[in-house]
Amino acid sequence: MRHVIIGTAGHVDHGKSALIRALTGIETDRLKEEKERGLSIELGFAYFDLPDGLRAGIVDVPGHEKFIRNMLSGAYGMDIVLLVVDAKEGVQEQTFEHLEIIDLLGISIGILVITKLDLVDANQLEESTEMSREMLVGTTLEGSPTVAVSNITGEGIDQLKQTIVDQVKNATKEEFENGIPRLYVDRIFIMSGFGAIVTGTLVGGIIQQDQRMKILPGRNEVRVRGIQVHNEPTVQALPGQRTAINLSNVTETISRGDVLCPMSLLETTDNIDVSIKVLISFPRILEHWTRLRFYIGTRESLCRMVMLTEEAIFPNDEALIQLRLEEPILAFRGDRFILRDFSAQCTVGGGWIVNPFAPRHKRFTDQTLETLNSWAKVKDPEKLIHLILEHNENLCVSEDLIRYYLSFTDQAFKNLFADLEKVGKILRWKGSLPSVSSFARTQQIGSQLMEMLRNFHEQQPLALGQNFSQLRLQLELNEFDFEKIIDYLISKNQMVKDGNLIRLSSHEISFSEKEEVIKSKIEKIFSEAKLNTPNVTEVTEQLSDYSAGSVNETFYALVNLGKLVKIEEGIFVHKDAIKQIENLLIDYLERHDIITVAEFRELAQTSRKYAVPFLEFCDSIGLTVRNGNYRRLRNSC
Repeated sequence: MRHVIIGTAGHVDHGKSALIRALTGIETDRLKEEKERGLSIELGFAYFDLPDGLRAGIVDVPGHEKFIRNMLSGAYGMDIVLLVVDAKEGVQEQTFEHLEIIDLLGISIGILVITKLDLVDANQLEESTEMSREMLVGTTLEGSPTVAVSNITGEGIDQLKQTIVDQVKNATKEEFENGIPRLYVDRIFIMSGFGAIVTGTLVGGIIQQDQRMKILPGRNEVRVRGIQVHNEPTVQALPGQRTAINLSNVTETISRGDVLCPMSLLETTDNIDVSIKVLISFPRILEHWTRLRFYIGTRESLCRMVMLTEEAIFPNDEALIQLRLEEPILAFRGDRFILRDFSAQCTVGGGWIVNPFAPRHKRFTDQTLETLNSWAKVKDPEKLIHLILEHNENLCVSEDLIRYYLSFTDQAFKNLFADLEKVGKILRWKGSLPSVSSFARTQQIGSQLMEMLRNFHEQQPLALGQNFSQLRLQLELNEFDFEKIIDYLISKNQMVKDGNLIRLSSHEISFSEKEEVIKSKIEKIFSEAKLNTPNVTEVTEQLSDYSAGSVNETFYALVNLGKLVKIEEGIFVHKDAIKQIENLLIDYLERHDIITVAEFRELAQTSRKYAVPFLEFCDSIGLTVRNGNYRRLRNSC
């Protein structure tokens, strides 16, 4: 069974803390100022043992308008909300604002609790209850059960407990975990002898004692030294539990809003596409580049609105927009958020994150509108992965990045990738950071690459292939993507890589009739020259009846074909001549064991200019080995 978090909401002084005390016996106001003033300033926490043995965490949020930020922190992770209304005062300003926030966060399981039953008569109770129920119409809490209680006499408390039990059954229908544990920090303190302790509501997965984790958006790597749930030590924390984590190896300052998460989560974002709803109570229109306060989990950040399809958004309107955050956050697709105005005086609206790693779109274009609608409407995991892979600027997308879009366990991810690979929808790339690409997109880029090579071979039939780096720049791919697609095409026998050159596997150097004549003349020159070969310029001069370009192209075609072998910069020798001279050298060394440069110069009837490079060439191919001023056969050492 999934653990649940019960939260309170409602106007200041409507009895939220007293209600929790009546339910649990725990005093949630812990600050001296809170106790003196009878006013909740910070979040308060308690727990509640249900009849079936489940222990539910309870979050008491402050109701005063000045502490709405703290209310937002407490609202994150709520499964059930107790919306508290004073029977005597009825619905008040913060009641509405808290309800709006609950509605925007999508919290749909709640109980309307009418407090201070002992201070009103039956008529006033009925009037307050009816007005409160009307307030819920059109919100996520519409139709929620209502219970009237007295925190002083205890009347109605048992009925409220049973109603909570009934609602908990509705709150535990969803899956137990999604494999990605996240704890948004709402409190941080130092305890003597223990060090740093952070608290929050755990969502998404399990945290184990001694687990290595990360604090984002910084890069602090920590170890879970100890875990407490409801003031009791445990070896693991489960999703839906209020959790206190004792951390070691803390090297950076931890703040409210930071996230304790797995080591595999590396990416934060400052540019997100969102679906937003503006509250009908917000008194102004929203325009491009409006500066707002953004709340996600327990974090508050500043942001700018980027209008993509409309000039402005009016109260009670919904729109797809982009938010540019002034500091990076950890965000997942589907995460709920709240927006308040820059002065933090009123709630603007809220919504959900459509694309946590959004590119910057062109405003007011059909393409942008189509893209936003596609992202907002897609629900099927396979189609969502297709969107991610097709719209990402990189061909190969890290498998870990896809975790920010789908709430899946590790095994569910493996199964999904295996199924998509089996039916030919994706290609998977192994390595230190496993990645995945769209099969269709890979094929399309591969076809484009093959066509570019085809054109290159047609234009330069004597070239062995096209330069690797030049080809990559023409395709505008990063090195990783280009290498992967080349490897893929090589594995399909469609392409060959030779050094830094790429060619189609079907490509063969072909000579025209004129080039065949030049080829024969060049080969004759180098065959007769033996080791005393001319350089390219000299060859061009000897074949002055032909254009220098044709001679050069044919010359290097012979090099690519292996007919002419480069033994040093500017010195090329015909492969047949090399074989002849190697045989002379081997025969000499078998008889004399060693040879000097001078002796080789006499043997090959050449000058030192060619003798030294040739002997060094023989060293490089493993035929000979140098020892001081002489050489001997390597296999005789």
